[in-house]
Amino acid sequence: MNNAKYSLIESFNLLESKIGQLNLLIAQQTNINAAVFRLPNTIKGDENSEVNEIAVNKIMGKEAIKEAIEHFSLLFIHDKSDEISNKSAIRLPGAICIEAPYSTYKEFQTLLNDINTLKSQIKQIVTKQSGVEESQRFEFIHSSLHGLLTLNTYRALTHLVDVDTVRFGWANKKVINKITKEQVLNKLQAALENGRKPQGIESEYWAGQIEQEILLVGKLSHNAVLKTQRPVKVQPIARVWDAAQQKQTQFACANPLIIFAVEKSLDEILIGTLPDYNVDLIALRNRPRAKSVELLIPRLNLYIEQ
Repeated sequence: MNNAKYSLIESFNLLESKIGQLNLLIAQQTNINAAVFRLPNTIKGDENSEVNEIAVNKIMGKEAIKEAIEHFSLLFIHDKSDEISNKSAIRLPGAICIEAPYSTYKEFQTLLNDINTLKSQIKQIVTKQSGVEESQRFEFIHSSLHGLLTLNTYRALTHLVDVDTVRFGWANKKVINKITKEQVLNKLQAALENGRKPQGIESEYWAGQIEQEILLVGKLSHNAVLKTQRPVKVQPIARVWDAAQQKQTQFACANPLIIFAVEKSLDEILIGTLPDYNVDLIALRNRPRAKSVELLIPRLNLYIEQ
């Protein structure tokens, strides 16, 4: 584990250095356009509140570039207000568009590739190389880099070249994973044996509930198709259109996209606006028809396919 901690600190220090170089290079550009969309902060205690509306504050020009640079560098809890939740993701959707000669673009590309490689390495160190269980990762990270915002650190920076339009919207989705009957039973048995229980629930009641869930799953056919469906809070997305390829690509947009105009000019790349979010106004388009499922164990978000 000590080797993993050393590798984590070394990789993170290099990541900070590369992000600093990136931000300096962005600040040096003269032909640059930007629009970012500041979202309301999640206050401590409100992490699980239902979100039906989100008011967006659009920021453009030099102020948007400044906001983006600060966001790229936001890697520690103590770099933000104490009132803001540490459990919720910090997002700054938007785009920076840089018109630059090919040589400058290549300089950016090298830096961005290095940054994303380091981000991936850091995640690999934490989740694999450290050898610690998932429940111990927080302690491992914070004993090495106290106050690290892991999600901000892990997130890759998306960079694109000579696209035509960047439009923004909102996505409601679920994280769906298939799981086998044996995997569910193993998970339930482990929960029964480790003795940990939710606060405020009697041990005997909790053990009895798990035993009932084990019986329920045990009666299922070996070929039963089981899925976990975990709802994810609404998140901003970017839809990028490339006319040359006649292709639209959708990106999660927690960080500003970095767009390079190498053969195009800034005027040829349209950056759209992220509208305010209202749950009643979100239209479901082109959603594939899902197979019918029945909720089996609510607390695990476990469903069985019909």
